[in-house]
Amino acid sequence: PYCLAVTLFDTGISEPNGYSEQLGKQIETSEGEQKEDDTVKPNIIFLQLESFFDPELVNFLNISEDPIPYYRQLMKDYSSGYLRVPVVGAGTANTEFEVQTGVNLDDFGPGEYPYRTVMQSKTCESAAYDLKKIGYSTHAIHNNDATFYDRYKVFSHLGYDTFTPIEYMSSDYQKTPLGWAKDKMLVPEIRKTLDSTENMDYIFTISVQGHCDYPAVMPEGYIPSVKVSGFFAEDEQTQFEYYVNQIHEMDSFIGELVDMLERRQEETVLVMYGDHLPTFSFTNDTMKNADIYQTEYFIWSNFDMEKIDMDLQAYQLSAAVFERLGISQGYIMKFHQTKHEDEDYLKKLKILEYDILYGDKQIYNGEVPYVATDLKMGIEDITIDQVYNYKDYICISGNNFNDFSKVLINDKEVDCEIISGNLIKVPKKNVVSKDEVSVVQSGEDKIELGRITYKVE
Repeated sequence: PYCLAVTLFDTGISEPNGYSEQLGKQIETSEGEQKEDDTVKPNIIFLQLESFFDPELVNFLNISEDPIPYYRQLMKDYSSGYLRVPVVGAGTANTEFEVQTGVNLDDFGPGEYPYRTVMQSKTCESAAYDLKKIGYSTHAIHNNDATFYDRYKVFSHLGYDTFTPIEYMSSDYQKTPLGWAKDKMLVPEIRKTLDSTENMDYIFTISVQGHCDYPAVMPEGYIPSVKVSGFFAEDEQTQFEYYVNQIHEMDSFIGELVDMLERRQEETVLVMYGDHLPTFSFTNDTMKNADIYQTEYFIWSNFDMEKIDMDLQAYQLSAAVFERLGISQGYIMKFHQTKHEDEDYLKKLKILEYDILYGDKQIYNGEVPYVATDLKMGIEDITIDQVYNYKDYICISGNNFNDFSKVLINDKEVDCEIISGNLIKVPKKNVVSKDEVSVVQSGEDKIELGRITYKVE
């Protein structure tokens, strides 16, 4: 009962000692406004890899081959280090919240997900809002349901122009034996997003392939290419071997993505990191790095950037990347860039967070400068060009239909068959003049994400 009560009622950031107009003004004055230079800014892509970490960090483990050779080489060749994340085993949304906003989850209530509390109704200074100030288009991509962690609501409050969830991706993709979309489908989606604009793009991508649960018995017909032995928990041995083979495939996806970006004629920075360790009974003693809250990151670019290795907190990652690029926008990002060595760094950070999310907005002179975006679902528009009867069924021709497209006739859902991205068939039905035919995008939870309607003449 105590834990439940704390989870329900101990939320948000409590007012820090010393929160006052004087201290708020002191922080504001110390940061000031910094003008960006006129140099060309690169595309910036963040890719959060689901449950991804280096299995060789587990003590006493035997693996038949290196499961993540691409990732390991990229860490060796480019700026990299350990990334301390706020969660272990689950809680993807909290790591991505820290990375995007620079806000420390330790300052919230225990077990809280800001995506499901404060971010439901408020905007928050973020990497996306900061980059929009200097001309970037901002995009989010996730090869899973748009409604998971309420991202279809929250990303509007974090400054994104577009959000492409799986409901707006091509139906031509592969799944894991447990039904999760494989991450290689993200390569064409990222390419498509980069091609959709003529200016600089910021893309925040969340992968899903490494997601739990992992099977205690290897799925029928699934033959793992990487063999694992010596896992510290015998009852989890098969589950861990299955997991290792999933991140082995994710590593191949990383190689494909980097290859695609290398061949583009646009300067690009790619930041990759694991959101948390997978759901196994890890302890600090089972890990060579002795910290179950650490994953790893690297910063790749297709232009010269000095290799600088350092360990970071997740809430410091965006600020560190932007500093390398000469970008200093937003009070929180500038605070991390200039005050991270101060003795009272975390105390002042909490005051800044409280003021922005719950306090008097003194840092903004009392008025929040961030307005929720009109979030566009998907990069490519879903369209209906024609609706007509053919024999005993209806044909709907258009563009970008997929397996998540549903058909409504006069607001009543009807059975349909997706023939291709350009054609939907509605069996045993005919339309008449003035009927309204709608194509709606929605996932398994039936929440409508978008709709296009055609009126029959």
